[in-house]
Amino acid sequence: MKKLLCIPIVHNQADLGSLGSQLSLEGEKKYGVALWKDHLEKVEKSWDEIEIEISSQLKKISFNKVKIYQDGLPAAGDIGIKIIKDSAGKGSKNYSIINNLLTKGAKLEMAENKELLFKEYYLLSDINKADTPEKQLAAYLKYQELSQELLNNRDNYIASQINSTLNNGEIGIAFFGAAHSIIDKLNEDINVTVIQMFKDEISLNLIKK
Repeated sequence: MKKLLCIPIVHNQADLGSLGSQLSLEGEKKYGVALWKDHLEKVEKSWDEIEIEISSQLKKISFNKVKIYQDGLPAAGDIGIKIIKDSAGKGSKNYSIINNLLTKGAKLEMAENKELLFKEYYLLSDINKADTPEKQLAAYLKYQELSQELLNNRDNYIASQINSTLNNGEIGIAFFGAAHSIIDKLNEDINVTVIQMFKDEISLNLIKK
């Protein structure tokens, strides 16, 4: 039997890098400082709960039977592992969990298509780089027009990677934002368990988007 733990994720501040401060300011304006601070604390706690739940799910399996699939990571092998370690070192709870699993013998699989990620990145960059409101609106509308098709293409690729690399007797762990639609594209012989730990009001609003 093949099993997949599918974990809808909400990023912590470290995951967001240079965007973290900007998004925090926007979050404070929208929800208020106290509620936003409470949200950030609950996100950190939820990641701790995810780590505990993963450990519970993996009690009866050797770690060399565990495979990892990560949102936004178009690399495996030495390059992918270096990205994981570097991000974990900067405080990413998501990548810290993965790093611990890799240290125990789990395998990192390449889940994403680099070209599709670059297309999305450049569309978002055009919005940020626009120097007039008119150009920003045009770039935003272009992103809106193409974003769903890009997401669908990414999901098809991710599901294909899981279908082709997850073998009988193995457990896969997929960390992906809730906007992704992967489960319905997986082979029928993959038994999926969804681990939903982000339940505070703001996280649920983010997940619904």
